[in-house]
Amino acid sequence: MATYTITLNERTSTGKALLSLIKSLGILIKPVRSTNAAKSTTLDAIREAKAGKGTFCEDFEDYLKKVHE
Repeated sequence: MATYTITLNERTSTGKALLSLIKSLGILIKPVRSTNAAKSTTLDAIREAKAGKGTFCEDFEDYLKKVHE
């Protein structure tokens, strides 16, 4: 038996239809959710950006200078 990983957006009509088809075929479905650690890191970065923290660069050259300092 083979295992396939499919990523789909269950909120779209296409995603809902595909999920319904897969279920109707009796295929075993194991939903995979992102880890809390990944969510936490992302949310921390969003909060930091909203607070105006971070590195601001004029252009890519400025970015390279700041990264290599």
